[in-house]
Amino acid sequence: MTHRVLETLPKAERLFRLAALLREGQFSVRDLALRLYPGALVGGDGWPGIERAVQRDLEVLERLEPEFECLNVRPPRYRIRTHRTTLHPVSLLALYSAARLMYHRAPGNRLHHQEALRQLTAWLPERVREVAGRGMEDIGKRRSRESMNLEHVGGAWADGHPLRFEYRKPGGSGRLRTNIVETYLIEAHPVNLDLYVIGQETTYHHAVRTFKLSRMQNVRVLREQSYAILETFDPAAFLHSAWGVVGAQGNHTMTVRLRFRPDAAYRILEGGYAQLSEPFRNPDGTIDTTVQAPVDATGLPRELLPWILGWGPRVQVLGPPELRGHWQRELRAAAENAEVEPAQFPEGGAA
Repeated sequence: MTHRVLETLPKAERLFRLAALLREGQFSVRDLALRLYPGALVGGDGWPGIERAVQRDLEVLERLEPEFECLNVRPPRYRIRTHRTTLHPVSLLALYSAARLMYHRAPGNRLHHQEALRQLTAWLPERVREVAGRGMEDIGKRRSRESMNLEHVGGAWADGHPLRFEYRKPGGSGRLRTNIVETYLIEAHPVNLDLYVIGQETTYHHAVRTFKLSRMQNVRVLREQSYAILETFDPAAFLHSAWGVVGAQGNHTMTVRLRFRPDAAYRILEGGYAQLSEPFRNPDGTIDTTVQAPVDATGLPRELLPWILGWGPRVQVLGPPELRGHWQRELRAAAENAEVEPAQFPEGGAA
């Protein structure tokens, strides 16, 4: 009986399968026997012979594979050391986070999106990989302009070709404008994970600028042209004062002074906002802090403002005066809007 079961897998195939399993995790002889021969009767007359055969195959692998390891536990467990099976916990989280970013920001139905996810999650330990895969099973059911642009932008960056695209700048004229950019860096916004292209804009500004990937239209890779990333471009320096992904870009920065109420102070004290100065605790439970933020052509820190307004009445802008005035006008406008009775939706659907 044992002989017939073993004959279902030639020795070479058994060794390959064993090696593949041991690169995925650590297993006892019984674990391996169950995986190689799932139809065998555990505890039956032929079962001890199957386990002995697996043990002999393990001895062969030990001689052939330098990274083979027998763990000193009871019962003994075996593995072949790889980056996957000996992955540092921080490396595991980095790979998993990269996979989740890919899932959220490029959820198209193209095969290369799925292949990128497969390659990232393939490095994860088996128990983690299985649950991570279940969390991404609906890949391909959503679509965005960002996912459509990703292939063009990634290819241009990797091969050193400029990008030509049409772009409507928020707060600008409202018209589409054609830009040509030599991509230096693709950056994920730390809050909403939107992807941005940072590079030398060669059409108008002739300087390093930031463009939101999903806002680009009619993207084209200029394959007949090439460029080199300037050695003087320092991503850390460029993004040093950025609240999100828009660096100072040669513009001025503003020191913003904020005071948080006690019911919001705990969240600031928890940390996670690297740009904020060390909070100062006031006797009434409020905290004061400052942040250095780049300003746009209007003199306002556009990336910081939505974050401030998101705290509602739980934060005060103490200064500078021009920002405090803008913040107060925004709150008054929001309060006035709240007093207006909303229009009714038409029967059977939304407006």
